[in-house]
Amino acid sequence: MVIIILPAYNEAPTLSSLFQAVAKTMKGKNYRIVLVDDGSTDRTLELAVKYSDKISLEVIQHQNNEGLGKAIKTGIFNVINTVKDCDIVVTLDADNTHNPQLILSMQKYLENDSDIVIASRYQIGGKEIGLSFYRSFLSKAVNTVLKILFPLKGVKDYTCGYRAYKGWVLKEGYRLWGGGLIEEKGFICMAELLIKLSRISVNISEVPLVLRYDLKEGKSKMKITKTILQYLLFILKAKLKPYKRKII
Repeated sequence: MVIIILPAYNEAPTLSSLFQAVAKTMKGKNYRIVLVDDGSTDRTLELAVKYSDKISLEVIQHQNNEGLGKAIKTGIFNVINTVKDCDIVVTLDADNTHNPQLILSMQKYLENDSDIVIASRYQIGGKEIGLSFYRSFLSKAVNTVLKILFPLKGVKDYTCGYRAYKGWVLKEGYRLWGGGLIEEKGFICMAELLIKLSRISVNISEVPLVLRYDLKEGKSKMKITKTILQYLLFILKAKLKPYKRKII
């Protein structure tokens, strides 16, 4: 079983095309989608409910916009008690910037020796299309700092939200950290989750990602200055007070 978690906030313009792309990619495979509507004010929830009659789709709603971290946490914790060790859990953005076809490549890695697979902009063959120079520079700078401070074998992209995990990895992470597995509310949650899961004995691989920011409709939800400050606080906290496991 492949479980695809989609955090979504005001993604109505691209949601239909994304569902169609996922259905085409996963045709003939055992999969389901868990969409977390993070307090959208457009037709995201309406469209998701409409598609739930056509594909295997569960919709979870946040009444208010609580941030990417809370949406990812809701999605992962929704499946944590039912996911099997050999199942695959995929997280990707719902704004059409991540090509669902990569799920098939990631699945092949997981069926071999990998436990976590990251869709990476920084692997050979990966690139960013449509992203401003400023945003691209900041992203590379943040990932370089994270790589220096939290070196993980085989990892270049610490922040991308497009990943695939073996079910047992998320279950073990929850066993060790409980509700504290994901504490950050913003975009930093992806780095936090990766670093915490790396404390388990896992093999991490990357596949090249072509980030299609040119296909994104609407403004970015990321507030640059706020996000930079959050990363600085996250790094300071993680270095001064290393993550403690909470076995439950």
